[in-house]
Order: sequence, then C-alpha cells, then structure tokens
Amino acid sequence: MKLAALVTKSVTIPGDERSRSHPGHGYPEHTEEYLELVPFADKAAMEEWVKRSTTGYSKPSFKLIRYEELNYETTVSVKVTP
Repeated sequence: MKLAALVTKSVTIPGDERSRSHPGHGYPEHTEEYLELVPFADKAAMEEWVKRSTTGYSKPSFKLIRYEELNYETTVSVKVTP
C-alpha cells in the first residue's frame, strides 16, 4: 500500500480582448481547479511534508490517501466470418 496527498490547485485563465472591450462577448477570465498527486516513499516522508505544508492560519488544501496500484491486461480479438 502506498501513501500520497491529493493537493487542490487552481490556475487563472486570462480572458481575451473581446471580453474586456465588449462585455458579454469573447472568453472571460476564469479559474480552473485541478488535483495534483504527491506520492511519498514512506510514512515519515508524508509526515514531514504535512508539517511543511500546513500553517495554523489556513485550511489545508490537500487530502491524504492510501492507495494500491492496479495491474491491467488488454486483449484484442478479431473474428472473421464468411
């Protein structure tokens, strides 16, 4: 079993010129949120990362998870009939 943190991040996408000069047209500025996976080698590394990433003044923007990597197999089948 492996340990990781799911960190919530965001990026601001600037709007185009039409949205600034003619409100209601073009593509307005907006923010998109995404998740980043931060894997840890062991529990001690996770604890150290949490200490560095948290302060007493803000709400944490991450969730700690335990996960297991899954293996998969792909097969292709072709059937030809007359």
